[in-house]
Amino acid sequence: MKTLWFHVASVGEFNTVKPILKELIKEHTIVLTYFSPRAKNYLSQQAQYYHTLERLPLDTPFTVRHFEKRISAQMLFIVEREFWPFLIHFTKAKKALLNAYAKGGIYERFMSKKFNLIVTKTERDKERFESYGCKQVVSCGNLKFIFENPQEKHLDIQKNGSKFFVAGSTHRGEEEILLEAFGELKKIFPDLKLLIAPRHVSRAKEVVKKFKGFKCALKTSKEEEWDVLVIDTLGELFGIYSLADVAFVGGTLVNIGGHNLLEPAYHRKPVLFGPFLEKVKDIADYLMERNAGFLVRNSKDIVRVVEDVFTGKKLWNAVDIKANAERIKSCYLKSIRSMI
Repeated sequence: MKTLWFHVASVGEFNTVKPILKELIKEHTIVLTYFSPRAKNYLSQQAQYYHTLERLPLDTPFTVRHFEKRISAQMLFIVEREFWPFLIHFTKAKKALLNAYAKGGIYERFMSKKFNLIVTKTERDKERFESYGCKQVVSCGNLKFIFENPQEKHLDIQKNGSKFFVAGSTHRGEEEILLEAFGELKKIFPDLKLLIAPRHVSRAKEVVKKFKGFKCALKTSKEEEWDVLVIDTLGELFGIYSLADVAFVGGTLVNIGGHNLLEPAYHRKPVLFGPFLEKVKDIADYLMERNAGFLVRNSKDIVRVVEDVFTGKKLWNAVDIKANAERIKSCYLKSIRSMI
């Protein structure tokens, strides 16, 4: 088996490339390196995706050459934007940049030419890398669209004919906006219930206090009567989105950059999000272009969009994330295998 060296900056990049590692480990020896010290504990628990896990060597000509020789790597894969100069210049193995996106700039132009293969998120990124004179550029789509066999837990939440507004991964500053919006929506749709999952579970009781004007409960309390249910458990948000009639994804009304917009979209739900989309802009654009996602800037926008969705004034389309994920995964694997 050939040895493939995959490098990720941290946990996010690793999770992005996991579906590809899952397939390639069946055929090759995988060596995984990482940069962020904070990623070590998490990555050490993911041994099914690699054979060897090591911290990225110091970025000097001697250390990267020595490391490459020691592991006998036939190919180096870098996920997204880890442009370490000596890592890229002094390794002899063929190189591929995965889930790539182009920001522009002289450094990017120079470094990207060192890759034998670049697989991009979008056609626009492909065109930009090609304009730099890169060797082989393929547009396959965003690897984050690929869900790795998501397992839905038994949630023990009954709808009983109510409409559910699910707000996931929320932060301080967003809950206040959702409180105002929910108060107005409750006047229009008396049977509406809000399920809110703070990004940090430790804040669950704090969120309960914010919604004290409503009948509010923690999920772990197992109370049956509530208007607002605050999710204080881990690992259930993906499944909870499946219960939604409309969903909001947090980190977008405050300057966090956004969280996973694809989870509610996977369940074919209309998705609302705010204007702070730095981390998820390509996915937000994908959803808006298909009329499956809606930009909201304040509580009035939320009320308007939710009311229009519920009454049929705003037509929206469910996107088939699963089918798109299979296409993306197949494209990446075909491109990678052609270079190995």
